[in-house]
Formats: sequence, structure tokens, C-alpha cells
Amino acid sequence: MPRFQLACVGLFFFLSLRCLALIPIPYSLESLREKELPSFGQQTGALGYSSDDTFIVTPELKPRVNFWKKIYTEISSSQAVIHDSDYPELTYVVLDISSYTENSEIPYKKRMAAMNTFFKLEKIKIAKKLKKLHHYHGTFQQLPLELVFLYKKFAPIKEKNKYLAGIERMRTQIGQKDYIAKGFVYGGRYFNEMMAIFEQNKIPKELTRLPLVESAFNLNAKSKVGASGIWQFMRKTGKEYLTIDRNLDERNDPIEATKAAAALLRQNYEVLGSWPLAITAYNHGRQGVARAVAATGSESLPHIIKFHKARSFGFASANFYCEFLAILEVEREYRKHFGKMIVDPPLEYDKVQVLKSSPINDLAERCQVSKKEIGYYNPALTNWVTLGKGKVPQGFHLKVPPGTKELCASPKRAMLHNPKTTSAQIISFNLH
Repeated sequence: MPRFQLACVGLFFFLSLRCLALIPIPYSLESLREKELPSFGQQTGALGYSSDDTFIVTPELKPRVNFWKKIYTEISSSQAVIHDSDYPELTYVVLDISSYTENSEIPYKKRMAAMNTFFKLEKIKIAKKLKKLHHYHGTFQQLPLELVFLYKKFAPIKEKNKYLAGIERMRTQIGQKDYIAKGFVYGGRYFNEMMAIFEQNKIPKELTRLPLVESAFNLNAKSKVGASGIWQFMRKTGKEYLTIDRNLDERNDPIEATKAAAALLRQNYEVLGSWPLAITAYNHGRQGVARAVAATGSESLPHIIKFHKARSFGFASANFYCEFLAILEVEREYRKHFGKMIVDPPLEYDKVQVLKSSPINDLAERCQVSKKEIGYYNPALTNWVTLGKGKVPQGFHLKVPPGTKELCASPKRAMLHNPKTTSAQIISFNLH
């Protein structure tokens, strides 16, 4: 499908996050805190890492990074930008789409169809002007006023037939400012533990921010192609690292999925030899990036982005690393973009091991907590289990609210506690 058509790659965020109802863990007002500026430290043991130059924004990537910073900090999900896919910083117009995204009186599919038609009509208007510029042979002084704006936008581009090419490269990107702000809020629950996991695996801790790129840290994120969880693992890839079956889908547990992501990113780095390539491979696949290196004869990501023209290496793959760099910059400057931000505190919980497959209602009763609370703390449990059709499997490490492990493990509740084990052998974690 030509890129000028209704394909809206950035629409995924609107589709999957339109009901951004992340799991509401109950917190006291006293526990809420202002977001701290990120401090990743020297990380002397991290693979291929230097705090001075590992994740710097090079001149070649800066225009793309700036585009994504704008998407993350200036453009909300009620707005859309029409831009050039090869030169994302070349933006044509910012559109108000609130009538399509916020009007719940009209069925969702109908609104999306109408919004796509709106995008198409706007692109046709721009295309007409670009065609006029293509056929224009007069001087700049004689240029019609309506074309001056586009003429200046294209001035830095030195390509033959650049205006006609621009028509084919038009793309729509939905804004994400509100989603990213919420992502930072909810990330407060998990970032500390995620960074500890990455440090154990010798992975730069900055990479714990990739879920903001993948899913805006939406615990309920599911893509139309089957990716799930904050790290957006596809089922096939996820099964290499995680339990995914009728009862459990560990892709949806931020901590278990982070362990899997650490393993995958480390393997990417060990094979490809640099973090720009390893991070790009998280989106495009390790073999896909290796093919791009072979095809271009270069391990430089900016070179690959510019010269690798494989159909599979599309906009998402070419921009994934730049989106990551943009997120790092946005977080460092969050006060400038979002003001004072109150974020969730690190999530605290106890853990007990289920020694016999059990219905969730029984576990809730024995631990004297609600079924909802078990769902809150254990997002890996599938609907099959939480709706009471399946069972929490034997051996599962059940997370429960702080201070309830002893209730779960009392002698009267033997399904959670092996009489041969001592209380100290029950797993208990505190994320502080």
C-alpha cells in the first residue's frame, strides 16, 4: 500500500490506549511524591556503556529526535500531525481530531472511518499544492503566497522531483503528550525494580524507558497484531522467555516482562555489537537489522536509516531508536514540558507460592483480600483465571498486598504454605 493512502502507523497508540485505564493500585495521599529527575549513575558494569556518549543525539539523528519530542510534549492525543515520513521534521499541518477521539455518542468504528477520511482529504489538499510547486518554474518573488510555506519547508531537501516524492511520503502521526505524561506517572510503580533487573543483567538502565516508546507504559496495552504488555512482546517471541498459556500471560506482568526484555536486549547487543542497532532490533528483529547491516555495508544506524530501502524496514523501525532518545531527553526536561509531576510510589507487595492449583476466589478468601486486589497485583493472570474459569497454577508466586503474607501462609491455609517449610522460606519482596 502506498504510504500516501490511509495507512496511519502512529494510530496504534490511539487504538490501544484510548481507554487508558491502567490498574488502579490504592495509594494513600502521603505516599504520592513528585517525580525525581532520572539518575542512572556511571553503570561501570553495563555492556558497551559510557555515560558520556552511549546515548547521545548525533547531528544526523537530531531532526528525528526533535520531531518525537514534539509528539511527546506538544501534541496531544486529540491532535494529529501530517508530516514527511523520510524527513519527519518536515510537518505540514497540526489537525484537531477531538471530534473523532472524544465523541463517545458515535460508535468507535464509525468515528475512526470518518477520521481516516478527514486525514485523506487533508492530504489531498497538501498534494495539490505540492504538484503546483513541482510544475512551478518562476522566481521565488513570483511564487503564490499559498505555496511559500511549502517551498521553504522543502528548501533543505536536495532531491530530484522532491515535491512529487513528498506526496508519496505523507504520513499521519497522532500526538502522545497526555499518554506519555500518564506513562511517567504509572512508571513510578516499577522503574526502580526494572532498573535493578537491568543492572543485574549488565544492561544500561536507560533502556528501562523503552516501554514508554512501546506502549506509553499502559499495562493493558494490546496491539492489533497481537503484541501485549508494556514491553509489547509478540506471542511467539514472548514464549521464548515467558510463560504464556490459558492461565498465565507473563507479557502482562511488568516485572516478568522486564526480565525477558533484558535477556532479549542483551542477546541483541551481543550479536549486533552496538546499542543503537540492538535497540532497533527490539522493533525490527535481530535478523532484520543484521540484513540491513549487510545490505548497506555499515553498522552506523544513521547510514542504515538513510540508505536501507527494504520494504520491511519501515517508518517504525527507522524511528524506534530516535523515539527512545527523545524519551530520555523528555524525562530529563520533564518539568519544562509537564510541570510538577506527582507519580505513583514504587509498588510494594509480599509474595507467597501457590503449592496447589487453586481458583482465584479460594486464594482471595484464604488471604483475606479481594479478588480485585489479586488481579491488581498479578496482571499475568489471564481473564480465564480472574473470571473463575481456570485456576492459579501450582508453583505460581502470588503477589499480595503488604502485610498479608502471614494470613495466606497460616497453617489453616495450607494450599499456600508447605508445612515442611518455615515462614522465612516464603518469598517476600519490598520494592523500596
